[in-house]
Amino acid sequence: MVIVSVEGDTLVLDVQGMHKLWALKSSLRIPLADIVSVRIDPERARGPHGLRFPGTHVPLVYFAGTAYQSDLRPDFWTVHDPDKAIVLQCRDTAAYDEIIVEVADPQHDVSLITRALAEVAR
Repeated sequence: MVIVSVEGDTLVLDVQGMHKLWALKSSLRIPLADIVSVRIDPERARGPHGLRFPGTHVPLVYFAGTAYQSDLRPDFWTVHDPDKAIVLQCRDTAAYDEIIVEVADPQHDVSLITRALAEVAR
């Protein structure tokens, strides 16, 4: 599970509990300017995942860590329940192509991020 917050012009994703251990990250700080869009997308959160390194993968149960697909930029994942996942699409200049994380309230977090992106765009 990930706790989402906004600090100024930065999106903060705090990885909680065992997810922190499995994803091998405790938090991500992403400049809002690096985010193109955010959406609820359970199908994307189910896969494909790509080559994972480092991280954890228990088929059909949990996927976490950094995953490489066909492009050079990795994706970051921490998902147990795809129905509670949000997907952040990042700009070409960002460290990750996509960030796919499980949150407690996807609708709330998508709204929070969307409002923050609108504020930065002003």
